[in-house]
Amino acid sequence: LMDDEFDKETLEKISNLETELESNPFNYSAYTDLIAILRKGSDFDKLRAVRQKFRANYPLSPQLWMDWTQDEMKIAASEEDKQMICDLFDAGSKDYVSVDLWLEYCKYSLGDIGTSEGMEKARTVFERSLTACGLHTGKASLLWDSYREFEMALMAMQGSEEAQTKQKTRVINLMKRQLRVPLMDMDKTLGELEELLGEKPDPNVMRDFHKAKEKLKKIEQFEVAILNNNESTLESYKEYLKFELKEKDPARIQLLYERAITDNCLEPTLWEDYLSYLDTNLRIDSVSLPVYERAVRNCPWSHNIWSDYLLSLERYEKEHKLIKKVFEDCLSVGFREPTSYLEVWLTYVSYMRRKTDFKKTGGDGGGETESMTELRQVLERACEHLVRVSGDPECVMLKFYANLEADQLGSLENARKIWTDILAVHPFKTSVWMEAIEFEKIFGDKKHLRKRLERAMEKSHDNPEAIAHLWLMFEREEGSLEAFDHCRKMIKLKMDKMENVRAKEKRENDAVEDREKAKKEKKIEKDKQYRRDKRHLASEQKKADREETKPTEGFKVPTLPGPTTTKKVVEPPPGFPGGDVTATKKRAVEPPPGYPGDGADESNKKQKLDPNLSEEEVKQLRTVFLSNLDFDVDEDMIEKLMENSGQVTEVRLVKHPDGKSKGYAFVEFSTPDEAENAKKRDNELVKGRPMYISECDPSRKKGPIFKYSTGLDKKKLFVKGLDSSVTKADLGQVFGQYGELSDVRLVTYRNGHSKGIAFVEYKDEVDAARALVKTDGMKIKDKKVEVAISNPPKRKDESEPADMKSLGGTQQKDFGPRGKGRSQLAFMPRSLTSSVPATNKKLDLVKFVKPAAKPSAENGAKSADNGAKTANNDVKTADNGAKTADNGAETTETKEPVKSNSDFRKMLLGSK
Repeated sequence: LMDDEFDKETLEKISNLETELESNPFNYSAYTDLIAILRKGSDFDKLRAVRQKFRANYPLSPQLWMDWTQDEMKIAASEEDKQMICDLFDAGSKDYVSVDLWLEYCKYSLGDIGTSEGMEKARTVFERSLTACGLHTGKASLLWDSYREFEMALMAMQGSEEAQTKQKTRVINLMKRQLRVPLMDMDKTLGELEELLGEKPDPNVMRDFHKAKEKLKKIEQFEVAILNNNESTLESYKEYLKFELKEKDPARIQLLYERAITDNCLEPTLWEDYLSYLDTNLRIDSVSLPVYERAVRNCPWSHNIWSDYLLSLERYEKEHKLIKKVFEDCLSVGFREPTSYLEVWLTYVSYMRRKTDFKKTGGDGGGETESMTELRQVLERACEHLVRVSGDPECVMLKFYANLEADQLGSLENARKIWTDILAVHPFKTSVWMEAIEFEKIFGDKKHLRKRLERAMEKSHDNPEAIAHLWLMFEREEGSLEAFDHCRKMIKLKMDKMENVRAKEKRENDAVEDREKAKKEKKIEKDKQYRRDKRHLASEQKKADREETKPTEGFKVPTLPGPTTTKKVVEPPPGFPGGDVTATKKRAVEPPPGYPGDGADESNKKQKLDPNLSEEEVKQLRTVFLSNLDFDVDEDMIEKLMENSGQVTEVRLVKHPDGKSKGYAFVEFSTPDEAENAKKRDNELVKGRPMYISECDPSRKKGPIFKYSTGLDKKKLFVKGLDSSVTKADLGQVFGQYGELSDVRLVTYRNGHSKGIAFVEYKDEVDAARALVKTDGMKIKDKKVEVAISNPPKRKDESEPADMKSLGGTQQKDFGPRGKGRSQLAFMPRSLTSSVPATNKKLDLVKFVKPAAKPSAENGAKSADNGAKTANNDVKTADNGAKTADNGAETTETKEPVKSNSDFRKMLLGSK
């Protein structure tokens, strides 16, 4: 039948779920999934069997019970089927308190109200629903109203006036009962009662109504909190319970606990509080024990609930057979923590001890009773089980067993054997030896006690001083002088040994602490260096920003005419050689070497295609150099890899004499353009290592030239502190959301492993700035990263000469246009120099002083004249430069008129 109703995939899923439940009958989700599938079919017998198995292992939620009863109603035909549905409602009402489930039960019971027996049965169900949920402030009004409507319908069905009066009285009493309970819409119920009576109710009813109204005002806030908190209602219920416990209304407290458990059935502490209240206040076995049974079904992992269940069964004097069954069920559950078994075993063993008859049997009283034998068997089983599950690391059960053997079972020899086993588990623990000594003090004799003390002194490591004190006191009280001397000797030997052991442990601990302290100091120093670097980076960034925004001062270099500047070409006269105007227009002046104009690129392109280049030079243009290759990469792999850039004509892999690769190769393409395209694939990963691609230049002895910008770039971000697993795609995904990216470069070692830093370049400075603000301090793969504008430190230019040491041994520095001063000679006459204030960092204008007139020979005058001309030009240049450098600043003597070149000439020649 199922093969016709379900497709192949659904049938396979049903089979898998059934197999899973056979292997694990406690798989809750497998039950719910299988029931949901089977409800779509028509095999009700199989569906009922799955639900019965589900019910046996777990309490069902109210919704599952309602689904079950609705499905059974569809096929119920006989009275037995109808009774089975009532049994299902009864079972569901025992699992959890649910107004909705009781409402469905009441509606179903109305099916037989045509007979007097059916009416009484329906009335009984309504009364049971009010007993279970009638005090539910939020939803109980549904049950009360349904019950009242049922009675009103019966009143309308009555034929005689006397029967109607009797039924009316029943309805009025029911409404009076409802008005005593704090429920929602109480005013509406009062109005209906007044309408039914035709007058106002008596004062007693109004007094009960106002009392319930006041109660409703107090608890309304708790009901609203539970209603609004859909995720977790536990805290709201706890606050509600605190209030109700102060009011001390057992019925309301019990219902509120039931409501809290229905919404939080997997909270063991809530069950424990509920059970404690029942055992302490109600003390009714018919109320407490069913709750215990439900509690262990909902929270079977809670050893506290199981222990309290066993105690409650003993408290209410239930049969030993039932208590033993509950205990066996507890052991079969399987606790999460092995130590949980210890608590349950101690509870059960204590119960067995209390029911044991310790009166000896036989003529001499040396025999054991049957209950004593049973107790010893239980103790042995408990010890074996706890050892098997590792549930008693402190040997608590063994100590309990030893005390029972020595005291009530009367076998001191067995008790000493048990203590021997305990000391074998903890041979060096002083606290265990102290308990063994105390045991001998209580149950043993002086001989065994002295042996125990001496053995404890020998074995104890963590606190031998305590054992020494006990032994000395014992020998003072009971021992001889020889025994006392022996005791002191053994104690001294032990203390000397322990002193050496503790000194060694101290040295080891100090060494560990020193290592940890060194690590912390190193980390602190590293953090300090990081903060210094960050402050330095921020300072450099601010400085760079100021330099960019600073207006240009001083002498401005005139700009060269752009390459697009054109001049009007005048045609030469006829017959002028080379007078081809077209040729004149085509002839252009090439820019100087290194000029960053458009002509440079064109010149390079022409140079690559220049037919005058030698064959070897053209071959170099078609060849690229590959380095940092994995040693397993061969020629075929390189050729296949580089075919994406163009046609490969030759691959030359450089190898050792033994034939192993050196990790670099030369790849020749058919055209220079293909070689240029191949260079764009620089840093491409090959077998996990970045492959470096550069131009073929045999004359260059060093590695590839650094091709990235080394200055401040506001479009590029520097990212630091990345996790080693972060990839280029991860960075693109994170930073791409703030703007369009032009490049993402993840810096790696030669082996391809990430260095933890990267450069992210945007096409727009605004996007880069936005990304900087958003991502600095962000966590990428659980590691906090730092982001800053790219401004790498200046690389050392090896072409610049190194700093030279002066003869005085100091570092040579730039001290201005004339050096440090006293270490160099000045080539200007002293009469032409002026003192410069030390506080003024700018150069003042040169101030010339008129020299005294002196007679000179004609040749001397000419020389002076020529020198004056030269000086005049130099002074003019210096004057212009000083004005530009000072940005028009005035000299200290601003009142003197500005002199012309002729004035300076006259001053130098001594003429007026």
